[in-house]
Amino acid sequence: MNEAYQLFNPVESVGDEKSLFNVSKETAHPIEPAVYVQLQAEALYGVRLGARRLSEILVQFYGYCWIEGELPVSLEKVDIRQAREDVDVDDVFDNEAFERDGLIRAIHQSIPRDVVTLSGSLSEKVA
Repeated sequence: MNEAYQLFNPVESVGDEKSLFNVSKETAHPIEPAVYVQLQAEALYGVRLGARRLSEILVQFYGYCWIEGELPVSLEKVDIRQAREDVDVDDVFDNEAFERDGLIRAIHQSIPRDVVTLSGSLSEKVA
């Protein structure tokens, strides 16, 4: 049976979560690339990305696609907040298998303009 995934964060408002299907099988499960992206966002910009944006990045960079309509698949809900807390940070953060061209730019573009990030506030102090 095909497995679909739905990323969620229990502290985010519930909205129109979309489900994902792993088309390319580049990664065995969405937890590791999603947490990798989150760790990069934290390290580079001092922010946490929402479940929806992490899902979009999985589609854009890691071979996942959106599931449209009813498909005969089982659905696994993936708590990204819990995954972030449980992960071995060094193993995931330093895993070059998750690096993708354009990923850092996509993370940066995910940050709303009115959010002051740690790196942004440091740049202001230096200037």
